[in-house]
Amino acid sequence: MQLRVAIPTEKGGLEDRVHESLVRAPTFTLILVRDGEVAGVEVVGNPYSREPYGAGSKVALFLVGRGVNVVVSRMDCPKGKAIFNASGVKIVKVEGPLGVLEALGRLGITR
Repeated sequence: MQLRVAIPTEKGGLEDRVHESLVRAPTFTLILVRDGEVAGVEVVGNPYSREPYGAGSKVALFLVGRGVNVVVSRMDCPKGKAIFNASGVKIVKVEGPLGVLEALGRLGITR
């Protein structure tokens, strides 16, 4: 099975931490997962991190357009939720500050 997981991050990468905001994060770490293991990592800038209005919907469309199946976030994204749901993207909410690798571990994904 193959998944593409998006995690909001500050600088990006597996060693970064999960950003407190899905919409305002400067970057997204996109992780390609095959058979429960990390198969690839891509860091992309968030073009909507400073958008004054409607950023949630725009971020959702951006991530769906990049083929994301799972979004890990520390907070809800009410404006993007309908877009994620309609596109079959699963939203996984995680609590508290944690690293990207720790978040992946909570999903059962190993390095």
